[in-house]
Amino acid sequence: MSEADPGDTITLEWASSGGIKATLYHLMPSGQLGQWWEVEPSGFMDYAIPPESRNWERFVLFVLDEADRVAQATLTVLLRCPDTWFFSPAPDECPSGPPVFTDGAEQHFQHGLMLWNRAEDWIYVLFDNGLQPAFKVFVDEWDEGEPEFDPGIVPPAGLYQPVRGFGLVWREGPGVRDRLGWAVDREQGYRTAIQRTSRYKYNVTYIKALDGGVWELGPEGSKWRHIP
Repeated sequence: MSEADPGDTITLEWASSGGIKATLYHLMPSGQLGQWWEVEPSGFMDYAIPPESRNWERFVLFVLDEADRVAQATLTVLLRCPDTWFFSPAPDECPSGPPVFTDGAEQHFQHGLMLWNRAEDWIYVLFDNGLQPAFKVFVDEWDEGEPEFDPGIVPPAGLYQPVRGFGLVWREGPGVRDRLGWAVDREQGYRTAIQRTSRYKYNVTYIKALDGGVWELGPEGSKWRHIP
């Protein structure tokens, strides 16, 4: 197979015998036919690989002869991965981009935890009670100046009511409070990092944990685990 880097311009070249008409297609990551060009049965064409492309670029050529018979050929160009993961041992696949380093927060609960990062301004709620979804993601809708907690909610001794953005999701997110229980410590801020795989769909998210490990979040809220 041919290899190239994202952002490269490559030259596609082909030859056929007896063809009278040809069409070249770029294949979408899903495998569906995408952009197409009417081309000569034998010829060449330059193609600029988008800088954001990852893993591979695929093309298929259809050639028609005078008897209306169609022949086809497929080309896969493997893309060298331009980025590295922020942790090791790393997944055996290319990330979708470089790591995003940003401010974050983490808080632990009786039955899970919450994560926040400034870059996305999302709150990840991870449950450990074995039910689905295993985690949910919420937009952080708490703003400075709003109440930080509900004074009418009094936690048992040694436990905590979460505050600010975590508290808003805990109180108002459907099922969050019932599934998480009370906080067992206070929210702690730290510098975190975020990266994702570069699959067509069903991507995995990796977030640096407060203890220096990594939270691995599976596709579609399906599962999560802590990597020390």
